[in-house]
Amino acid sequence: MATLALAAAALSLAAWARLAWLGHADRRALVRLPEGAEGPLPPVTAIVPCRNEARSVERAMRSLLAQDLPDLQVVAVDDRSEDGTGAILDRLAAEDPRLEVVHVTALPEGWLGKNHACAAGARRARGAWLLFTDADVVFAPEALSRAATAARRHGLGHLAVVPRFVAPGLLERAFVTAFAALLAPFVGVRDLRRPGTRAYFGVGAFNLVRREAYERAGGHGRLPLEVVDDIKLGLLLRRSGVPQGVADCAGLVSVRWQHGFLPSVLGLVKNAFAALEYRPLRAAAAAALGFAGGVLPVALLVAGPGALVRILAGAALAVAALHHAEAARRLSGASGAEGLLMPACAILLSAVVLASAAAAWARGGVVWRGTHYPLARVRAGCLRDEDLPVSGAVGWGEPGTS
Repeated sequence: MATLALAAAALSLAAWARLAWLGHADRRALVRLPEGAEGPLPPVTAIVPCRNEARSVERAMRSLLAQDLPDLQVVAVDDRSEDGTGAILDRLAAEDPRLEVVHVTALPEGWLGKNHACAAGARRARGAWLLFTDADVVFAPEALSRAATAARRHGLGHLAVVPRFVAPGLLERAFVTAFAALLAPFVGVRDLRRPGTRAYFGVGAFNLVRREAYERAGGHGRLPLEVVDDIKLGLLLRRSGVPQGVADCAGLVSVRWQHGFLPSVLGLVKNAFAALEYRPLRAAAAAALGFAGGVLPVALLVAGPGALVRILAGAALAVAALHHAEAARRLSGASGAEGLLMPACAILLSAVVLASAAAAWARGGVVWRGTHYPLARVRAGCLRDEDLPVSGAVGWGEPGTS
């Protein structure tokens, strides 16, 4: 029994240390946004799908229209909103001709609303670069110009910028940042620079894509039923030969993912199973790993046989806390005290994964923005990792090296 406990404690420490090291490697691989724009910048079209966003859409639109780009177009797609979103957008468009509003009154068969809205916005775009973003994202005036400069400097066709998460409450902040801390090492940002790797990335708040690359890859027409369309757009682009990078926003882009702790949990329940490509075994494995990572070191610290077991378990918890604390500081500007809640967050995230899978099976599908989609249908429409060969994935180097 003591030998088994010692092995479990050592394995727990090794697993958390590995996760933390991969997170560190990913942070080192992030693209750095330059201090300012360089040279003439290409025309950019920001595409913003909007559905029932009256609470946040005006602030988001005004921050986009305040960008310091000389040639900017903003296309806001009002996707069947039932609140005042459409009226707000029309009023703003009357004030600023750079904003165009597309009103979608009916959803075509075979589409998720957001994906259809993105495709509709792309058809109206005039820019050489497309920014896909959300209706609750707020931008500093220089955010787009600095991102476009970074993409051009590194020869990228797709630059995803990780936003700053606005999360006032401790529990909300701990949950959101723990999710990011646990997910990020599996994304593999560190491998985007090397050709032929499986890594890919995308984020709904800020996907900046060269228009030619987007159209050549098939755009959202290849992703009509993808719940996690932002991530799968990254998969589609990278496997289609588009150099892809990820940048930290340096405080220039912010979003409140959900308004409160419970809505944050329920929001992830809504799409976690989709992110795992509707695979029950994958969901079970992810839940088991998260549960073990949260429970095992705590149990061994409290009741483990022998001092060495407790030391190893305590070290595992310390590494987990430091990994989470770094993510909380970087992603939300927090103090890092959130790291103390990592074991509880890991357990909760495991429950979220299982709840997401169970809800999809119980409903016989997923409910997205008020519309029910049968499970067989969304599974058939899921673009899976193995559908696109890694041979198409290209790498890139620092300026002047490639």
